[in-house]
Amino acid sequence: MKKTEEKGIICLKCVLLIAAVYFCAAETDLVRTAVSDGINRCLTVVIPSLYAMMIIAVIIAKSGILGYIPCFIRRIGEILFGMRGESLAVFAFSMFAGYPAGTKIITEQYSSGRLSERTASVLCGVCFGAGPAFIMGCISCTLYGSSLSGRIIILSTVSANILTAFIVSFILRKSSYAEGDSRRQISLNGRLLTESLVSAGRTMGELCFMITAFSVMTAMLDYCGVISAAAGVFSSLTGFSREISEAFIPAVLDITAVNGLPADNYAMLPWLCALVSSGGVCVLFQTAAIIAGRFPIRIFILLRFCASALSFGICRIVMPYLIRDEIVPASTVNVSVCGSTSPVPSVMLLLMTFIIIAEYDKIVKIPK
Repeated sequence: MKKTEEKGIICLKCVLLIAAVYFCAAETDLVRTAVSDGINRCLTVVIPSLYAMMIIAVIIAKSGILGYIPCFIRRIGEILFGMRGESLAVFAFSMFAGYPAGTKIITEQYSSGRLSERTASVLCGVCFGAGPAFIMGCISCTLYGSSLSGRIIILSTVSANILTAFIVSFILRKSSYAEGDSRRQISLNGRLLTESLVSAGRTMGELCFMITAFSVMTAMLDYCGVISAAAGVFSSLTGFSREISEAFIPAVLDITAVNGLPADNYAMLPWLCALVSSGGVCVLFQTAAIIAGRFPIRIFILLRFCASALSFGICRIVMPYLIRDEIVPASTVNVSVCGSTSPVPSVMLLLMTFIIIAEYDKIVKIPK
């Protein structure tokens, strides 16, 4: 039976691969447009809102500064969430640093032997957040023309993360951490900066390629009618119009496509909170790429679904009170005010990182 299932999965993968090859060869215009759209989102949304935080995350993980978190903060984390050591600081930082930043720190700690497999899996599930730069720039200002919706999203997602951490605290209390003092000499020098630039650049390259690939996959699913069918189901379940549903499904696949939703629709806000809290399918694959099989991702998926449901419910509860006096006519929605500027600085920054990566072995010799 097991061999039959394995053969079926292999056959399915082959069919999907053949379909992808046919689509890329037969519909070159659609593929070109999809790739261009994915690259544009990377240059104008992902890199400006995430690259700097990714560098900071790597520096925090590699410098040893987390070992000097005050004892009373460590104690608070252990009492409230069962998080020992510097885990509470990582938890707080990751909710505002952008999706892969927390995962990057956790995987660095796991690779250094500081965390057990189960502890790392659980912490990855709660050390997760979109970051204010993405929420405010890509969702709040673009779709609603004000910062109020962004504050609601941040409140809902952060509260959902805290509640999820409470739920899994019993697991963390029983989990094993590295024994002994976690403090080590703090290293903040040019070599660390170079290593951090290289690591963050490689991670950003993986994320951007993933986003571009998902853009093509979304175009393929739309071409095959899958997006339309899924939108019909979503529309019947939620009562949203077909137009809104067809714009929301691509955002579920890749959250950077959320700017394609109709503007000034507060009825969509709880669903956006749920989507931001889960990250969508593309972020799931990005997280899996960073974890790279070091520990199972099943717990992460389960916890993000739980946080997504909590975020949806919290937003439904607080939204009527927070937007009571908010009046946003359609004429006031001005995308250009918060829209991204020229992508040239982002392109130059990315090119500089690639140059450093290419010359890395010449610049720094790391003993093996």
